[in-house]
Amino acid sequence: MDKTMIIDALKSELLAAENILNTEFSFEKAEPNYLRCLDIIKNSPEMRNQFSDLLIALFENNKVSDEPISFLMHVLRWPEVREWAERKIRKMSNPIATGRTLEKIIEAFSDDWENKEFYEIFSKKIICFV
Repeated sequence: MDKTMIIDALKSELLAAENILNTEFSFEKAEPNYLRCLDIIKNSPEMRNQFSDLLIALFENNKVSDEPISFLMHVLRWPEVREWAERKIRKMSNPIATGRTLEKIIEAFSDDWENKEFYEIFSKKIICFV
């Protein structure tokens, strides 16, 4: 699979997960899409920069909400994504009113991320992703 196909596959999974969140309002039903995202990322670690750029672009263009990014960052903990979110909040004129979605992404970097209780993978307590 070439790089464009890999990026398209990740984008497709993210958009499908977002559609589930928007239509079925179910974290549980979106989880398989997130797991497929992690598989795509795991199988092409050399594309990390392209993957993080895609996640940020999809979020900034309102194609995906904070939840898919938060789920992935709870596992991946990519500092460049956290730094992007922190930078965006710092540039906001009123972050308390408009920065909540970015704060939720940043919160996902914590072991105590509140939404992890909605996902089966995190209840297993065995997550290894390098």
